Amino acid sequence: MIQLKPSRIVLHCGLHKTGSTYIQRNLQTNRELLLEQGVLYLGPKTFKKRCSELWRHLQWGRWDRKTSKSLRSQTRATLLELAGDHPESIHTLVLSFEAIFGTLRSGLAEPPRRKPRNKEHKTGLYRYAKSRTKRLMIGLEDSLEERSIAWTILFASRSHEAFIRSCHTQLLKEGRHTPETSHFETFRRTADFSYTDPNHLEGSLSKLSGKRDLSFVSINYEQSSDPHEPKTFLWNVLKQALPEQADQLKQQLEANTDNVNLHKTTNPGLNERGIELAIQARPLFSRSEWKLFRKFLEKNFAKGR
Repeated sequence: MIQLKPSRIVLHCGLHKTGSTYIQRNLQTNRELLLEQGVLYLGPKTFKKRCSELWRHLQWGRWDRKTSKSLRSQTRATLLELAGDHPESIHTLVLSFEAIFGTLRSGLAEPPRRKPRNKEHKTGLYRYAKSRTKRLMIGLEDSLEERSIAWTILFASRSHEAFIRSCHTQLLKEGRHTPETSHFETFRRTADFSYTDPNHLEGSLSKLSGKRDLSFVSINYEQSSDPHEPKTFLWNVLKQALPEQADQLKQQLEANTDNVNLHKTTNPGLNERGIELAIQARPLFSRSEWKLFRKFLEKNFAKGR
């Protein structure tokens, strides 16, 4: 029986507004290169669509309940398929998704549409990072039927003021703001960012170690990135996430002249005019129309233009 038994799993958990989309685009584009080096990558879309039961369990499940047979079966089948022709050669699984820790919408913008059975219904960005991450870890361990996995939880941090401002802009771009939270000063005063401090996160998540081999990597976004050279941050993330493969991946990615994502900034902030338009347009569009309007804003009113 063909088996997938990675010895290491890297969870790249954002934070939000720290270049995660850029990292994900480049890793997804180069999935085959990663597979050749024994690394299986899952990004947000793959995780949500192909591992849908594990995603729902992360959001709404309870860690003190046994992992369902259907969840284990779906997750295992998906990982085997994504691993390609030689799943037994996969030694590292990389999962990159900011929402592992929580979403901006549920953490900052609005109460949940329902009160889940796990009672995780209060606002506060990353309030439930530990329980969400625990459910994910147990789900993957059960699906892979493996307990001796070396876990790495990797996330980037940035200055508190810049982080709050970027999160506010992101909610504006998504049309998730209210008349009150449209104004930055009101948003900063009322939104709960008390759980986002890197030291708080690491201290809380360290309780997941138990008998696990668990390590943490926190990267300072401002110090590790260059606004004029997006790939600088990618190289720094790869050094931390995949130290043995980083140099070779860098050479291969830079040699691929067709990879437009390497030099393209994704999910940009908005300039002042873009923010003003986002606030004014909020009552005008439906949710589906807003997605098109967001693309318009990002194309014509990106910060720095």
